[in-house]
Amino acid sequence: MTSRGRWIPKGIVPLWAAANVSLIGDSLHDVAILWLIYDLTGSPTATGLLGVARYLPSILLAVVAGAWVDRVDRKKILLWCDFLRMGLVAALAALTSTQQVTGSNLYFLAFAIAVCTVFFGPARDAIVPQIVSTSELTRATSVLQSSYGLAYFVGPLIAAACLPYIGLPGLFALDAASYAASFAFLLALRPKSLVPPQAHPSAPQMVRQGIAYASQTPLIRGLLWVTAVDNFFMMGLAIVGAPIYVREHLHLGAEAYALLQACFALGLLTGSVLTHRYANRLPRGRTLLWAIVFDGLTFVPFYFTTELWTTALGWYIHSIGIPFILVPRTSLVQSEVPAELQGRVFSLVQLTVVGLTAISAGVAGVALEYIAPGRFYLVMGLAAGCVGALGFLNRELRELR
Repeated sequence: MTSRGRWIPKGIVPLWAAANVSLIGDSLHDVAILWLIYDLTGSPTATGLLGVARYLPSILLAVVAGAWVDRVDRKKILLWCDFLRMGLVAALAALTSTQQVTGSNLYFLAFAIAVCTVFFGPARDAIVPQIVSTSELTRATSVLQSSYGLAYFVGPLIAAACLPYIGLPGLFALDAASYAASFAFLLALRPKSLVPPQAHPSAPQMVRQGIAYASQTPLIRGLLWVTAVDNFFMMGLAIVGAPIYVREHLHLGAEAYALLQACFALGLLTGSVLTHRYANRLPRGRTLLWAIVFDGLTFVPFYFTTELWTTALGWYIHSIGIPFILVPRTSLVQSEVPAELQGRVFSLVQLTVVGLTAISAGVAGVALEYIAPGRFYLVMGLAAGCVGALGFLNRELRELR
């Protein structure tokens, strides 16, 4: 079978396998850490602050990380990040199992793990054009995106099944093991070497170059704007709002939360399959913009749902649209931005995504002290859908094929 006929482009297989195994571990981790902080504190604000701790490194380091990704071997960055995250998550498992975990050391470890992720994300996205041809970028990106859906479907089901037997420490231990497996898969990557420049500018110069390119390029500037809007309104609801919604709106426990996470991931997987099949036929700009509007409006029904099955259906429908945001956004950078700048541009995207996620998580945590979860979903979902529609005013993004 030719490379064009493959579901997974041949060179991407090790990266795809690494993504699947580590993301399954991450999904276990996400269930465990959000439930743990709420058990320790009983506070929505403290839960929101954990979200801030997990995403604050992108605000502080993302642009520097992008410059580093454009200077050094991207495969080595991936390997080091997985190695360090394995050790940090193992430490979290040990602290939890010995009942020595506290809010402060939980915040510290969450922050340290996130620092590694800041470097891992742009290195992973920027290495893809070194592995596959330009014509395969959208397919490769959609295949990698399917890892999120598969992992976050399988992982919460594993969490729900295993929680009664291994508890939260066991979920953290499985996550540490997943990073070890991911490290082994990444060793098999064979990316093409980039042609090095005659002389690297200094790191501050590289950072300034990346920011200048993004600010002076209407397409990238518009992409960052709509990404910021979507993540500000949506991510606090998805990360902080979900466990609180389960506890206070549905009056259910951790297993119900894990089940909703699985339904969310099943929608991601469905959306990834659809983008893999149809993304090359759709205009990337309009697809991205309509998906952002859909992202907001599909949170509105959460005001009305009162049963687990209707909430699960809502999560599934909502998440189908997410790959239609992520795949066009990633392939846009990979195909429209010069290779020597991709690490920095991806880091700016990550800064926008994760930085606004941190702000959104903090805002959601405070707001949910005063606003009922269902009403908060209604207000923020409507606002996201309406404000996201303003992205159509950006002509370069709207007309991108």
